[in-house]
Amino acid sequence: MNAYQLWNEDCVQGMPHRLDADAVDLVVTSIPFGALFAYSAKTEDIGNNPDGTDMRASMFGLHMRFFVEQLVRVMKPGTIAAIHIQQLLTTKVQHGYMGRRDFRGAVVDLFAAADLVWRGEICIPKNPQVIAQRTGLHSLKFETGRKDGRRLAPYVNDFVMVFQKPGEAVPVPCLYDLARNPGGWVTTAEWIRDAHGVWTDIRETDVLQDGQDQQSRAKAARVAAGREGEDERHVCPLQLEVIRRLVKLYSNPGETVFDPFMGIGSTAYVALEQGRLTRGFELKSSYFEIAVKNCQRALETRRQEVMPPEEMPLLAAIETAAAG
Repeated sequence: MNAYQLWNEDCVQGMPHRLDADAVDLVVTSIPFGALFAYSAKTEDIGNNPDGTDMRASMFGLHMRFFVEQLVRVMKPGTIAAIHIQQLLTTKVQHGYMGRRDFRGAVVDLFAAADLVWRGEICIPKNPQVIAQRTGLHSLKFETGRKDGRRLAPYVNDFVMVFQKPGEAVPVPCLYDLARNPGGWVTTAEWIRDAHGVWTDIRETDVLQDGQDQQSRAKAARVAAGREGEDERHVCPLQLEVIRRLVKLYSNPGETVFDPFMGIGSTAYVALEQGRLTRGFELKSSYFEIAVKNCQRALETRRQEVMPPEEMPLLAAIETAAAG
């Protein structure tokens, strides 16, 4: 079995042909945020569907139903799907009023309709000052508050929505205890931190990059964005530490972590880093090529690292699984 298998194709059409039923142990992915961002001009791109204010009843919602149906099929019973989303704004020009769209609620409804159980959520706050400087959003500006405080509003946060497929799965004995579970890999202090449900210590810049110095990092950021002409406005890789915590909490070493919207391979990279196998789909060729390189880099880094003895089972697990 290969340590990683990636496919440069649409996940909705690819999952029935590439993955057997009950094939993956954990899903960590950042789904398209409605039609907020355009990643490609392809008709298969879910983000190219109209969404509107009722996202469940939109073409986006219909396309998502096809996706969730296949996602549930490939998940093993009892396993977790961790879905990264962002709450959405409305604009007067596009929607007729300035306010919010409850993307979070729409995702809960779409996944629950496929019989996935909503187990919890993790809020990942954003820095409102950085957002105000970057976007010029009037509801965040000091000047707006000087004129009319009723026009102020907090910025929308990111969430990781945690869903579980009904059934029984292989236990994940992640929590370390010297006497009762010495093989665990998550400390009680780490779980206390994460159990709060609001992860305030996540750095927004903790994303997958290439390059070592400032100039090469800037170049890598342009490359990593995978821009192809006018077909894209934005790329939003999920922070590596968020993925790392999810992988450690919800999967065992040697198990398979799946990302159907792989992008530049952040989930795949962390999965390999943590001694898991990984599978993924990416529709956009430029992203896919970078994801492959990032997977190769993750494996090479693991081979070259001098790891402490307690981490050696992670490397052994992935090498054994890949060989088998």
